[in-house]
Amino acid sequence: VYISKDVADKYNLKKGDRISLKESYKDLRYTFEIKGIYDAPGSMALYMSKSYFNEVFNCQDGYFNGYFSNRKITDLKDDYIASTITQDDLTKVSRQLNVSMGEMFYLVEGFAIVMFIMLIYLLTKMIIENNKVSISMVKILGYTSKEIQKMYIHATTIVILISTLLSFGITTWILSYAFKIVFEEYAGWLPFYVEGSVYIKMFIMTVISYLFVMMIQMRKIKKIPMDEALKNVE
Repeated sequence: VYISKDVADKYNLKKGDRISLKESYKDLRYTFEIKGIYDAPGSMALYMSKSYFNEVFNCQDGYFNGYFSNRKITDLKDDYIASTITQDDLTKVSRQLNVSMGEMFYLVEGFAIVMFIMLIYLLTKMIIENNKVSISMVKILGYTSKEIQKMYIHATTIVILISTLLSFGITTWILSYAFKIVFEEYAGWLPFYVEGSVYIKMFIMTVISYLFVMMIQMRKIKKIPMDEALKNVE
């Protein structure tokens, strides 16, 4: 049989593996070998030929239980139709999630930016406070504000940027693993996917937030008096 990509992702299956299904309300199991994976988003399905289906499930030749059509079927009586599944039905879950939770994530995004700014501010503030005497001393020696920035801020900048890039990969892996655990007991499957533009957006937001903090901290560095070093001379 062929399986849909969602089935393969949820149960970590690949071509050549075997999949076993149990029939509801009966003690019957069917084991199939996977010949391939079909990319059908939003579908938890197995695919087999009609003749093989009838053979496995003891159905008469020519039996089938549904139509798949790209347009509305009008030559069947309503009494013969058990249910109709349309594109609108298949996208209903995603639209519902977007309406109920979509706006909420703007708040999450704003909260994350504020937390990042606070974290970077406290980190850089601690660096400046611990090196206040040293900064005062290099001012006495004639170093300019830009040179002081290179000494105390640039190293932090490099660490922040590298940590941000590394966190993208680590966070993506953690979330993808958490997704599998959360949806393991669900009948369906929602694949974990992050668009490439999201990483670019996050990186730009990180840089802008960091530059905002640096502007504040550079003003603090400029305000450190030269006599700060003389006060602490032993």
